Amino acid sequence: MTIQPPNNKSQRTRAAATEEFSNLDQDVIHRLILARRDIRRFRSEPVSENALVRILGAAHAAPSVGLSQPWNFIVIDSLEIRQQIKSSFVAVNAREQSKLEGDPRAELYGSLKLEGILEAPLNIAVTCDHSRGGSFVLGRAPMPRTAAYSVCLAIENLWLAARVEGVGVGWVSILDPEAVTSILDLPPEVELIAYLCIGYPIEFRPKPLLEEVGWRNRKQLQPFVFANRWGHPRKLEDRRAPLLKETLPEPDTAITEAARLKIARKTKPLGSLGVLENVAIRLATLQRTLEPRLNRKRICVYAGTHGITAEGVSAYPGAVTGQMVLNFLQGGAAINILARHAGVDLHIIDTGVDTVWPEEIANTPNFFIRSVRPGTRNFLKEPAMSPEECDRSVSIGREQVQRAQADGVEVLGIGEMGIGNTTAASCLLAVLCGFSPAEAVGRGTGVSDMVLTRKIEVVSEAIERHSGAIAGEPGLYWLRTVGGFEIAAMTGTILAAAEINLPLVVDGFIATAAAAAAFQINPRSRQVCFFSHRSDEQAHGKALRALGVEPLLDLKMRLGEGTGAALAMPVLEAAAKVLCEMATFDTANVSGAVSDEEPSDE
Repeated sequence: MTIQPPNNKSQRTRAAATEEFSNLDQDVIHRLILARRDIRRFRSEPVSENALVRILGAAHAAPSVGLSQPWNFIVIDSLEIRQQIKSSFVAVNAREQSKLEGDPRAELYGSLKLEGILEAPLNIAVTCDHSRGGSFVLGRAPMPRTAAYSVCLAIENLWLAARVEGVGVGWVSILDPEAVTSILDLPPEVELIAYLCIGYPIEFRPKPLLEEVGWRNRKQLQPFVFANRWGHPRKLEDRRAPLLKETLPEPDTAITEAARLKIARKTKPLGSLGVLENVAIRLATLQRTLEPRLNRKRICVYAGTHGITAEGVSAYPGAVTGQMVLNFLQGGAAINILARHAGVDLHIIDTGVDTVWPEEIANTPNFFIRSVRPGTRNFLKEPAMSPEECDRSVSIGREQVQRAQADGVEVLGIGEMGIGNTTAASCLLAVLCGFSPAEAVGRGTGVSDMVLTRKIEVVSEAIERHSGAIAGEPGLYWLRTVGGFEIAAMTGTILAAAEINLPLVVDGFIATAAAAAAFQINPRSRQVCFFSHRSDEQAHGKALRALGVEPLLDLKMRLGEGTGAALAMPVLEAAAKVLCEMATFDTANVSGAVSDEEPSDE
């Protein structure tokens, strides 16, 4: 539950510095770095001049020693010059290949395409002018190669900016630098650093080519990190629960393959509906039919009071939890509006709210009073729940899945209400995903800088206090120790949904903490979960990346209550309808795509 208090004039602090870039920004930069490829096969169409300006502008924005900016970019579209460069490549490549005579890799080397000098519409020679900046450049004299290193930083900027533009870059290093220097008329003080092929690629392959063909695999980070001196390993601590490290593969079933073939034959370019196509295939797989339906939709909003609020971690008193539940039951909250809009049933479940309900409210048909006790304990002082209380909470979530199955519900969502539960969720995600407390804790209900600092302290101290007593399943241990009744109930819902292949929509930050626990307890539960949106809570994007999942929406929301799930359910329903109702090329008498033969290297 995250509510923005009125007139909050909080200022930025060091603790909040990570908020400068949104979760989406952070996700994009990580995806961009991992998506960079060395491209060798290009389409013939010219690179847009606007794109070229932006790509070179990004390169020119690179840092450089003494701000000397020692780079130049020689843009080469002359066929004559490129043919001369290609001749240098052919000569050097023959010499390099001869070194592998008798080596079992010789044949593989000969099959590799190692340049696109003539195919790419542009080549760019990147140089370093060692005279740039005059005789004294701040910081250059002690390490003269920093000028060339600065140019390498510019090349990396260029490469990433090109990837964003959909432009491929191939670095050709199998060249005679003296021959290229002569061909390009470089003066003595200018050094060739890189020769790049630039153009729109035939494709961006899922893996680097050398990994894909088995020439060499990328090594793990750990052996490359030393402590203080060379050769002294610096152990990197990955505190994530082991089962969270890799996404499980989608079940390879006949229905999955049939759904892929069916959506591929729809009247559209292959893959043009993006994520919707993957969602449709997953729904078909879960429902075991090529005609998946999501006509009956329901969201379970679990509510609970948190003892951790005694530590001053929220902008609102704990009593607001009960007051908001009443608001849900009276139909006045955001989740009510969005659920009505999407045609979604609501179940409100009291898992442990510290309040006494009026009799007329207690008898509301969609209200389930299953209170374990009037709130969890203060987990800074002691475990939030006993093992028995945690089991009861998980069972509350399981019960709702049983009811959903009996009622013919075809997609279920989870949401929550609980003042203080962002602190509990932050603590849970920190230990399960390996975050530091500062990375895991956000502003929740819109707390001030002082309260934010206190939240970080509380999470840090709680982790330190309870880490020495871990016993049994880590996901279950931490759920019981720092979680909430409503978080444990959502975990139970996910686990039970996985047992009957019921599609389940996870709401925001707190619901994602429940998913992290569920994934650790039963990795198969990942297969039924659809993550509705990327919350604006600062750690949510990091948590989604750690869990290896991608949200459907990014609306800068952080309200909770199941609101993100209510907005995402129509997206799932739309995906199902595309698979069920959209015409195929055959039924619509529309011609399919013309088969493409990959262009020759010659």
